[in-house]
This record gives sequence, C-alpha cells and structure tokens, in this order.
Amino acid sequence: MKKSRPPIPIFCYWSLVIGHWSLFSLIYLPHPVLAARGSDVTKLQETGQCNRCNLQEANLMGAELQGADMSDSNLRLTNLRGAKLDGANLARSRMFQADFSNATLGSANLEQAHLPQAKFNGATLFRANLNQANLEKAELLGANLTSANLEFANLKEANLENADLQDATLPLANLEKANLKNANLKNANLSGANLKQVDLENANLEGANLSSTNLEEAKLFRTNLKETIVNDETIFDSRWQFIWTVVNQPLVNQTLAGSDLSGANLEAMNFTGINFEGANLEGASLFMSNLERANLTGVNLTQSYLHYTDLTSANLVGANLHRADLRHSILLGTDLTRADLSYANFQGANLRNSNLFAANLEQADLGNVNLLGANLGNANLRDIKINEQTSIESQWLFILDLIKQGAENQDLTDANLVEANLSGINLKGARLTNANLQGADLSLANLESALMFGANLQNANLSGANLTGANLGGTNLTGANLEGVDLSQVYLCNAIMPNGIENRCN
Repeated sequence: MKKSRPPIPIFCYWSLVIGHWSLFSLIYLPHPVLAARGSDVTKLQETGQCNRCNLQEANLMGAELQGADMSDSNLRLTNLRGAKLDGANLARSRMFQADFSNATLGSANLEQAHLPQAKFNGATLFRANLNQANLEKAELLGANLTSANLEFANLKEANLENADLQDATLPLANLEKANLKNANLKNANLSGANLKQVDLENANLEGANLSSTNLEEAKLFRTNLKETIVNDETIFDSRWQFIWTVVNQPLVNQTLAGSDLSGANLEAMNFTGINFEGANLEGASLFMSNLERANLTGVNLTQSYLHYTDLTSANLVGANLHRADLRHSILLGTDLTRADLSYANFQGANLRNSNLFAANLEQADLGNVNLLGANLGNANLRDIKINEQTSIESQWLFILDLIKQGAENQDLTDANLVEANLSGINLKGARLTNANLQGADLSLANLESALMFGANLQNANLSGANLTGANLGGTNLTGANLEGVDLSQVYLCNAIMPNGIENRCN
C-alpha cells in the first residue's frame, strides 16, 4: 500500500503558485512582442472568436465583446476601457498593463490570465473567474469583485482601494502589501491567504473567513473584524489578536482598563458600564456604540470617532478627546471634568447637565449643541464655535463675550463671574465692584487699576496677575491663590486675606 504524502504547508502553496506565475510568463510571453495584427482585430470584432490572437496595443475602447473568446491571446497594453466583456473568455491571455477601466466583465473567464499592472479601476468583475490569475501591482480601485473567484490569485502590491469583494473567494491568494483601504470583504473567503503587510484601513471584514490567513504586520486601523472566522493557524500581530477578542467575545464583567485599543473598530458595540480607565483608544471608531455609565477616566481618545455614540452618565474625568469627532453624540450628565476637548467636533451633540468643570474646550465646535444645565466652571472657552442653534445659559454667553471682546474699562458691577475662566484676560481699569468671582481663574489677568471694591474672590486663582493700582478694598480673598502677585501697590483696606484674616486699614 502506498503511503499517502504529507500535506503541503500553506507557505509552500504560495511559493508554488508564485513560481507558476513566473514560469507562465517565461513560456507564453513572446520575444520580441509585436503590435496587434489588423486581421486579428477584424476577426474579433466580426466573429467574437479570436483564440491565440495578437491584439497587443489594440484600441478596443467601448467594444461590444460579450461572450467573446480571446483565450491564450496577447493583449499587452490593449485599451479595453468601458468595453462590454460579460461572459468573455480571456483565460491564460497575456494582458500586461492592459486597461479595463470601467469595463464590464461579469462572469468573464480570466483563469491563469497574466495581468500584472493591468488597470481595472471602476470595472465590474461580478462572479468573474480569476483563479490563479497574476494581478501583481494591478489597479482595481473601486472595482466590483463581488462573488469573484480569486483562488490562488497573485494580488501582491495590487491597489484594491474602495473595491467591493463581498462574498469573493480568495483561498490561498497572495495579497502581500496590497492596498485594501475601505474595501468591502464581507463574507469573503480568505482562508490560507497571504495578507502580510496589507493595508486594510477602514476595510469591512465582517463574516470573512480568515482561517490560516497570514495577517502579519497588516494595517488594521478601524478594520471591521466582527464575526470573522479564525483558527489556531491565523497569524495576527498580538495587538490585533486582542482587539479581535474584544470585538468577538462576550464582555460581561470584563475590564479593559489600561488596554491598547488604538485604531480599533468598535462600532455599534455595547460597552455599558465597562471599565476602560487609562486605556488607549486613540483613533478608535466607536460609531453608534453604547458607553453608558462606562468608566473612561484618563482614557486617550484623541482623534477618535464617536459619531452618534451614547456616553450618558459616563466618567470621562481627565480624558483626552483632542480633535475627537463627537457629532450627534449623547453626553447627558457625562462627567468631563478636566477633559481635553480642544478642537473636538460636537456638532449636534447633547451635553445637557454634563460636567465640564476645568475642561479645555479651546477651538471646539459646539454648533447646534445643547449645553443647558452644563457646568462650564473654569472651562477654557477660548475660540469655541457656537451658532444660533447652540443652547447655552446666559451666564456662559456673558463670559464668552468677555473672553472674545475683552473688558478693559468696562462696567462689570455686580457681575456674576463665578468659576469663570478668565485666565490672561485684559480687565485693566474695569469696574468689578461687588462682582462675584468666587472660584474664578484670573491667572495672568491684567487687573491694573481695576476697581474691585467688595468683590467676592474666594478661592479665585490670581497667580501671576497684574494688580498694580487695583482697589481691592473690602474684597474677600479667602483661599485665593496670590502666588507671584505684587501687592505693594494694591489697595487692600478691610480686605479679607487668603488666610481668612482681615487686613486693617492704616
């Protein structure tokens, strides 16, 4: 009895297939290669039958060639832009740099075709047979390859950006260093395929078969890995292996504190009450996810995508959301104390009753945002963008106007500026008699010659402020920070000093 031979390892399959393509090129590529024969072009156009023809550099743009037989032919540099090739037979033909842009090749047969650097941009290859085809460095931008057969195909360094490969079969295909940005690979069969160093940014792999697939050094930024099929032989870099687990395994009672989820696609997931404290979610996409009551303390969410995300009652104390996209997100009662929200986009978001105390909102877009009941105490509101549809209380609008216009020599008698962030503002010569500045941030402010008689400055931050010639008679400075302030030329008669002791008049 013959002993059965051991199975060939997957990496050997790739080597054999690549060798086949190389050998195919050597055998079939004529040297030298001649331009198309006029008789062959005429034959093709008249009969649709042109097996083993020389059609090199022929201009067949927009040609009606449905069902035509051009198998084993030479179509190097041939112009087939916009041609109708549905059901055509191009098996084993040499088509180096041929241009099929916007052509239709539904159910066409391109088995073992030689297509390096060919152009299929915008082409339709629905159910096309590309088994063992060589498409190295081919351009397939936006191509429709749904249900196409690409088994054993060589797509090394091919450009498949925005291509549709839903339900395509690519077992043992070579896609090393291919560009699959924004490609749709839903339910595609990639078992045993080589995707080493492939770019799958924003690609959709939902339901794809990745059994024994090599994804070493693959770029999976915001790639949808939901319901993908993997096995023990699937090769992921460790970070993406972890992200795959988060996406596909139950999260009940799971903590993700301190984890690296940067660039992960976590869209439409339920993270209610999950602990993310200190996690790295930079650039992650959480579109339409539920993060209600989640602990996001100190989390890095810079440039993350939180469009329509529910963050109701979530804890984002000290979180970094610099340049985050929070359009139409729900932040009802959310705690954003000391969070960095600079340059964040909140267009249409609901921040009603949220806590933004000491948050940095510099250059944030708050157009059409609901901020009613929100605490903006000590928040940095410099250069924020609001519009007529922004719902915000008059107290904060007044402070915004002061920040924008300045207040030199203005009459602000009895003004309510509690916990206002007025750091660095120019209040030279302003009248602040009996104004309430409790807890306000006046660090580095210019208060030269300001009249602040009877003002409430309890727990205010006046560090580094210029108070030369200011009148602080009768003011309450209990707990105020006066670090770096020169009081030698300040009128402090009957003022209550930071230590709670009244300063007697001389």
